[in-house]
Amino acid sequence: MKARASLAGLVLLAGLVSIDLLPGCGDKFLVSSRGTRYQHAPVAYGPAAILIYTNPASEVPKALASVSVAGTLRRVGYRPTLVGNAAEFEAMLTRGGWDLVLVGLADARAVSQRVKSNATVLPVVLTAEDLKQTRKQYPVVLKGPTKNEAFLETIADALASRPKPKTKMGA
Repeated sequence: MKARASLAGLVLLAGLVSIDLLPGCGDKFLVSSRGTRYQHAPVAYGPAAILIYTNPASEVPKALASVSVAGTLRRVGYRPTLVGNAAEFEAMLTRGGWDLVLVGLADARAVSQRVKSNATVLPVVLTAEDLKQTRKQYPVVLKGPTKNEAFLETIADALASRPKPKTKMGA
């Protein structure tokens, strides 16, 4: 009986000693059950004027069907302008002042030649084959169909990749 009590006491003592609830110094951050959460840092959205050409013949309406485009962009501080016909798009494009122009793949080449130097063209593709080809020409490509958060991340990446405006030294 004494042997069983001694063995139970020894097991209990070993169990209590092995618990490390409050390790010293910085070791408390190394406890396996309290691991670090690896998440993306929050994106700082800034004001940007975005022109979106929703040409019915392009990939844009299909890619953005599940996203409330204007509401999502306004919620984070962007200023979106959606146009649906070629004449209105031409008028808005010539007006200028855009930070980002979102168009379908077929319109992207023509628009990139006409857009001002500080604006970025963001083409929209639907297939993986088109995505591979388009990534060779454009730094950021929107692959659809997309969801709200992926859409916002792609817009933020495209705005971050745009060329910096040239400033005059000493002016």
